[in-house]
Amino acid sequence: MKIDSSTVRALFVDSSLSVFFAETDLFYIDFQAKTARSCFTLRSLGYEDEDLLDIIHTFSVQETDKERADLLIHRFMANETDSAMDAFRLASKDGSSYHWIRFSTKVVSRDAEGQPQAIIGHVLDVDDLITSQEEIRSRLVEIDAMRELITAINKSLDFGETFSRIIEQLHRIIPFERASAQALENDRLAIVAGFGYMEGELDGFTFPAHGIDNPAVRALQEHKIIICNNVPEEFPGFIGASSDFVVLSWLGIPLIYEDKVIGLLALDNKERNAYNDQHVRIVSSLADYIAIALEHARKHQLVTYQAMTDKLTGLANRYGLETHGMEIFQRSIEQDQPIGVLMLDIDHFKQVNDAYGHAYGDLVLRSISQVIREQIRSRDYAIRYGGEEFVVLLPGLSAREALIVAERLRIKISQTVVEKERKLPTISIGIYAAVPGTLDILHEFIRRADLALYTAKEAGRNRSRVWSTSPEFYVNE
Repeated sequence: MKIDSSTVRALFVDSSLSVFFAETDLFYIDFQAKTARSCFTLRSLGYEDEDLLDIIHTFSVQETDKERADLLIHRFMANETDSAMDAFRLASKDGSSYHWIRFSTKVVSRDAEGQPQAIIGHVLDVDDLITSQEEIRSRLVEIDAMRELITAINKSLDFGETFSRIIEQLHRIIPFERASAQALENDRLAIVAGFGYMEGELDGFTFPAHGIDNPAVRALQEHKIIICNNVPEEFPGFIGASSDFVVLSWLGIPLIYEDKVIGLLALDNKERNAYNDQHVRIVSSLADYIAIALEHARKHQLVTYQAMTDKLTGLANRYGLETHGMEIFQRSIEQDQPIGVLMLDIDHFKQVNDAYGHAYGDLVLRSISQVIREQIRSRDYAIRYGGEEFVVLLPGLSAREALIVAERLRIKISQTVVEKERKLPTISIGIYAAVPGTLDILHEFIRRADLALYTAKEAGRNRSRVWSTSPEFYVNE
């Protein structure tokens, strides 16, 4: 049977059938006659007959669905289609909640200009169905991320790489803007790796692991995952690494290895109420894997660091130069950036040892190394090259900029007082800087800095020289 506007109007206006249609999910709008019939589902959301006459302005669709809803209305009004079906999150009339509603709508008549005169439709509340589908999709993503995470953390013993892999997979299933791995060291928490922080922002950042009003302390003391969805109110004494990032929600995962708390993995969020029991469930199943992975990576990092470190001075040794130093040089090649190399030598160091003994000589080496550490950037790399010689790599610096660093070091060292009011001996410095190419090698840069050092010593020591193919060097007289 053909459905036309007069047939539909008669069905909905017939008083004997009005109760029947009111209890079904059929609705009808007659714009010409200014009559409408709502239905059971729409009435449960607060929409009565008269509300449907201004359906475009009365119905409120969630923002993320609004574009699709507007497109559907446009197609009806432009006479592009007479029937359509789609689902949207429709707000209740009082705006207190949203429900997924599937609309199946048909235009049964249009006026001479093609505008809809009468519409019949069917609605179905699919909120439970779509919510279940969303939950299934979410769980599938969660399972996949957990599988990837467990696989990823066993791929490398490098601490930084392991942390990055963990954060990459956690980010797929848990919301956060910042994350940090915090190691428990001498009753303090020290941030040893971070995500979402500025370079250098976490350098040396530590805070007490007990006796303060902080969720991290509670997580460590109680040996359990802690969530806080209103940090300023629940923990006024919360300590953050930077004042420009206000943490409103926080999730802390105590890292327990062989029944001992070794640290914490913390996730920070700028939004309130970001975390729930589902997030706790996720990280609970992963906490042991994360703790084991980070602890093994840290132990590997410690062994590697010790192998690369000169025991007397705490600077890098020749092995550190051949490993991490090479990585710094390679980055300069890849980024097409200059790198400066300083070669430092202590003036008349043999005379210092002969006059005051080797113990004092060791003190001089340690003191000069400390000055070097204090005067260079965190991204720079200082190496005890051998005996009384040091090399400093200065990524990103030109020859003139490297000369400034060299002069600052030379002057500071000569002014530093050590044992019995004795000043440190002076140093001579050779400098070379350039943008390395793919065929360049670090040791050639060091060789040229060494040639410049020889020139500085020949000129009388206690000065800096920049290597050049011409005899005109940047010098200090």
